Amino acid sequence: MSEGLPKISIIMPVLNREATIEKAIQSVIQQNYPKLEFIILDGASTDGTVSIIKQYERHLAYWHSQPDGSPVRAVNLGIQKATGDLVVLFMSDDWYEPDILARIGKAYQLHPEADMFTCGGQIVRFDAQSGLYVPTVVYDSRKRMALNLQNICLDVTSAICCRFIRRTLYEKIGDYWCLAPDGKYMLSNDKEFLIRAVLYGAKDVYVDYVGHHYLASPLSSTFGKHQKNILRLCVEHRQLIDVYLQKETLSVRQRYFFHYWYLDQSVRLFLFELLAGQFKAAVIEALKGVKRYGPVWPAIFPVIVLKIIGKKCWRASHRLYACSRLLCPVEIK
Repeated sequence: MSEGLPKISIIMPVLNREATIEKAIQSVIQQNYPKLEFIILDGASTDGTVSIIKQYERHLAYWHSQPDGSPVRAVNLGIQKATGDLVVLFMSDDWYEPDILARIGKAYQLHPEADMFTCGGQIVRFDAQSGLYVPTVVYDSRKRMALNLQNICLDVTSAICCRFIRRTLYEKIGDYWCLAPDGKYMLSNDKEFLIRAVLYGAKDVYVDYVGHHYLASPLSSTFGKHQKNILRLCVEHRQLIDVYLQKETLSVRQRYFFHYWYLDQSVRLFLFELLAGQFKAAVIEALKGVKRYGPVWPAIFPVIVLKIIGKKCWRASHRLYACSRLLCPVEIK
């Protein structure tokens, strides 16, 4: 029975992903969800991506292949075209577990007041030797996926593709920023949007099901370990913090958190530059931190370093555990 179920709009930006897009599309179609609007926005792919999209054209509410400037601009266009009650971003490297849309639909019926519905998910890598997808990070708890500043800013679980968002929330707080405050192309659009949602007071409902898989490939700007992007993210985050700190509506706790996040990003930027052999830039960064926060910067430095080491150790042990849970066997062509 589809009565009372929400219409779900799935928006997929894509560029040159012929190796992964068919798996992604099939995982949507095989949901057999009765109220589905599937939108694909191709940025003028030059490989076989468009020919694969055409094979599934009858399942799509809208698609095009044309230059769009960036995936974020494509996503914002998709949001404008979406007519669903819920809107979710879906990358062409991703895939869904069966029944996730039905579970989200049921949660919507039980919580009609919610602004967002969040499922669990995992980041996986493809192991060519075994022919399997291996989970590297699993975010499968209500606590870890909670919509709060701690999770969004200090963990990898902003996980925008796990979040089915009311279209009306976009209408209330706006879409994704294409440009950072300094006018450069923005990398952390999803993080910024979710921070805005927290500050707005959006209500999130957690659906206890690992329904989404994100493939971490070397091409990924987030998980590809590109040094330039890592440094850029730290700079970008601090720019965002300065924007938020100007808001008079922040609570004392929120204001304190943003100052801590600034210190965290400043220390990380110092360490990244030091490890990259950019000693002059590292010294300049440390002096900036001390100038802004005085003795607080050197005092909190070892605390943040210990937290970074602790988190890396935890992730390493988690990765070893995840490797013992090889998932999703695939055929190697």
